[in-house]
Amino acid sequence: MILVRPAQEHSEQIMAYRTAFLHLGEQPYGGSSLQHFESYYEWLQKVKDQEKGENLPQNRVPASQFLSMVNGKLIGLINIRHQLTPELLIENGHIGYSVHPDERLKGYAAEQLRLCLQEAKKLGLEKVLITCDKTNIGSAKTIQKVGGILESEVISSNSHEIVQRYWVEIG
Repeated sequence: MILVRPAQEHSEQIMAYRTAFLHLGEQPYGGSSLQHFESYYEWLQKVKDQEKGENLPQNRVPASQFLSMVNGKLIGLINIRHQLTPELLIENGHIGYSVHPDERLKGYAAEQLRLCLQEAKKLGLEKVLITCDKTNIGSAKTIQKVGGILESEVISSNSHEIVQRYWVEIG
């Protein structure tokens, strides 16, 4: 697996990824709000702007978007927020990620998260906050596999679900 930045040649795979999630009534976490974009090019411009910290809405921070690829196939999306606002510190964290529904339970989530931690280190982060819904046992196990230590649980202001907050030290 490798992490790559989204580019023109990924448009079909990314839009198919989006469709797979929407078809299941899910959102592609770690996808820079991909679910809200019908145009790949508008989404890609948003991704480029957020990387540079340009044209960001009030509550957003600079972030880096990556695609998790295996042999040229899009397996997952993962995103690193370069810093946290007070709101992000409570329930969203530094890293969001997802794995294509057809590729789940194959170990890809932990691998993309490990690779993403290397990218976070390049950004100067020494530890990162990663969160997941308490009911998402698979995500909790993935975060723990990469060294995540549960700090606390909070109630999400959006979904009213219990969110687990894990910190990962980057070595």
